[in-house]
Amino acid sequence: MNLSKLVFKFTIAFSIALSAIACSSKNTDKKQIPNESELISISDTIYNGLTFKVYADDKLDNKYHTIYLQVKDKDGKPYNSSSLDYYPQMDMGMMKHGAPFEHPIALGEGWYQGPMVFIMADIPDMGPGWHLYTILEKEGKKDTIAIKLTVSAAKTTRTMSSGTRDDSRVFVSNLLPDTLKQGKHPIKFLLNKMEGHHFPALDGYRIKLATNMPSMGHGSSGNKDAEAIGSGYYEGEVNFSMAGQWEIIVELWKDGKKANQDDIKYHVQVTK
Repeated sequence: MNLSKLVFKFTIAFSIALSAIACSSKNTDKKQIPNESELISISDTIYNGLTFKVYADDKLDNKYHTIYLQVKDKDGKPYNSSSLDYYPQMDMGMMKHGAPFEHPIALGEGWYQGPMVFIMADIPDMGPGWHLYTILEKEGKKDTIAIKLTVSAAKTTRTMSSGTRDDSRVFVSNLLPDTLKQGKHPIKFLLNKMEGHHFPALDGYRIKLATNMPSMGHGSSGNKDAEAIGSGYYEGEVNFSMAGQWEIIVELWKDGKKANQDDIKYHVQVTK
């Protein structure tokens, strides 16, 4: 289903509830100060004497990303806060909605980190688009700072949606890169349920996997279905037996029955 059409079906007034839409920090257990030179600079703003800079693992597009926020005071020193929080919001003018995300963890030296999934790209001439809303308490006063994010359309789809038998519409994010080497690879998914404007993590499924190489008319053996590991994450294994364009065909199973109502298929370019 086209995501831009899907969001127009949202009719509930926007009201962020951080505890409802956030996942736990399954992917951010290890606290490590990032190397700024290895990150992509996304956006920055200054508010109340503080400088906020947003970085990411790559240029933002409509899929799963790890977001980093660096905060410094007016003297350029790291600003550390135990109360800092943030969430993503898409503003389309006539309506707003959130996205799957995890509350940030403090890494130290003014750095904060957390993953999020942008479920759609910005739509030209339709509202301000995506923002990272940062909540910060300073000197007993709580402020919310909106930091503009630019989100492009992904070259290769990595987040797809489907209706399900029991959980209404869900979003399935495949964390594989667009290009991989020939052979076996671990594969990871994040599954989120859509509840109005909120996207809580969804456990209790088994993600069945099959591979297909359209140009050769065959798949591959050695694939392992993705099993739940908690907080909406699933891990499995895929095998690409030769170089070329491959498909990963996904089925969501729950209680021994296929649950997804829409086709879920991801493309991967495999090299030698």
